[in-house]
Amino acid sequence: MTIVHGNIMVKNEELLLQELLPIWQKYPLEKFVFYNDNSVDNTVDIIKDALGDRAVILNDNRDKFHESYNRSRMLEYSRENGATHVIAFDCDELLSNNFLNNFDEAISLYESQDVYLYWFNVVNDTVKKIRQDPSYINNFRSFVLPLKYTGKFNMNDWKYHTPRTPPVSLPKVATKDFGVIHLQAINRRFYALKQLWYKHYEYKNYDHSIDFINNRYDPVVNGLNFMEIDTPFDVLGDINFDSSVYDEIEKQKKYYEFVMENYVEELVTFGKEYLK
Repeated sequence: MTIVHGNIMVKNEELLLQELLPIWQKYPLEKFVFYNDNSVDNTVDIIKDALGDRAVILNDNRDKFHESYNRSRMLEYSRENGATHVIAFDCDELLSNNFLNNFDEAISLYESQDVYLYWFNVVNDTVKKIRQDPSYINNFRSFVLPLKYTGKFNMNDWKYHTPRTPPVSLPKVATKDFGVIHLQAINRRFYALKQLWYKHYEYKNYDHSIDFINNRYDPVVNGLNFMEIDTPFDVLGDINFDSSVYDEIEKQKKYYEFVMENYVEELVTFGKEYLK
């Protein structure tokens, strides 16, 4: 019997969850296992109201964020509570329409191979356009974990921007036929300010050099030149999303304020127009 759990990290995500939970509710997942990183907004209540007993919310009240720890807690909970597979997705992601329409068939692929799915990064205020700049044209990621072939997380990895999945002992293949829709860059201003926040946060808190930080982020951001194309219809289906919610999220997260308070000219290699 196949039992699939979702694993999702959250921290103060009430605004985004209000938009995405009505979509996630329809997913054929037995449990949604969340790691709540000490949210102080209504994240937990919104999840419980939408998903009821399908939601499991973990929180160990740790002082410092550690991505591998959080992801490991969710994975091991699912492993210990009967799941055969886990889909590790984030709070700004949706499963593609054709993945859901062929869900059992897609999951069955993981009996013999570790299928890396295409990451459809939508841009320009619409889910109908996806990035095709150099870092994204062949951007495949591990999302689905067949647990009998899945190892443990490396707790020595970086505390953030770490691999979302541990090793899977199956042959690797990749597909663009279906995948995961990523919303992070759908609102250009939000995306630029979030990446600038990351750069300034690393500079202030991790003592990384300017060159190290710019080399880490700039190839991915690509000067906000997304080289977009149409999202394939079978991937999108009737999925829709209002990108303006990210304007409110940015105000809540205070990315702009943090960047301006800790401003380093050499780190602002894109998005300067949003700092006026």
